[in-house]
Amino acid sequence: MQSVDEQPISPLSEDEKASLAKRIASRPPAKELVEHNVLKDSKLDPSLQAREVELERNFLEDKLEKKLERRPTRQDLIEQHVLLNTSAAPALQAKQMELQMNMREDKLEKKLLDRPPREKLVEQHILNEDEA
Repeated sequence: MQSVDEQPISPLSEDEKASLAKRIASRPPAKELVEHNVLKDSKLDPSLQAREVELERNFLEDKLEKKLERRPTRQDLIEQHVLLNTSAAPALQAKQMELQMNMREDKLEKKLLDRPPREKLVEQHILNEDEA
């Protein structure tokens, strides 16, 4: 039986050994590496961990696909008044709504200013005198 040569190919200097020992002593524990997603916290054999990750990803993809299939259409959202039925760019929709509101206010104000006085309505028998 042959013996295994345990001598390093290129021997480490004392400085390199000290540096390596310092780095090993200051490395974070495995639990911390799992918390930062550097290591996987899996009870499986390392040869099966890649398959586990692949299966989890496929499961999430399927779940997302099903949710997207159940997502309401744009027309449904318009009918439910969630979306506006407009062709304006999304960045301009708020300004468009503000403009429409201002136009409605102006129109209402104009109609209120143009309405006839109460006396005229009484003369035309639209209002009773006791209502005036």
